[in-house]
Amino acid sequence: MVQLEEVEDQDLVREQPGPYEEDEDDDYTDTDSSLSDDDLPSTLAPSETALDRIYALKDIIPPSTRRSIATTSSNVFSALKSTALFGGKSLYVLSTGGLMVLVPYMMAMIEEQQIVEMEREQKAREMGSEIMSPGAQAGGLPGGQGGKASL
Repeated sequence: MVQLEEVEDQDLVREQPGPYEEDEDDDYTDTDSSLSDDDLPSTLAPSETALDRIYALKDIIPPSTRRSIATTSSNVFSALKSTALFGGKSLYVLSTGGLMVLVPYMMAMIEEQQIVEMEREQKAREMGSEIMSPGAQAGGLPGGQGGKASL
């Protein structure tokens, strides 16, 4: 149970300096502050940190509610952790499997494309040689000599 206790404010009880009735000098005004940093009330200069204040708030929330909040947050954290672990492992399996299947497939496709390109070049050379010398065979002189002329 919380007990309330009245605490008197020292600044309100203490006599405050003011003008004396005997000394009524209207021309004099005091612009210097008479308060030092030590005279400031504790509400202006707190000695406790924000973390201490937040920690003190736990007494406001009933134990059953605190327990349910702790259980719920623990369950959510556990679910997020297991989801992240499963996602990471799945991503690893998919990426390594993809590399092991796709890299050889891509290399085979590139090789096939190079072979097709070489066949096109060969056909273009054959077509070019037929255009240059109609009636000549693809590899040599007319008569099938194979590139050497006989005299």
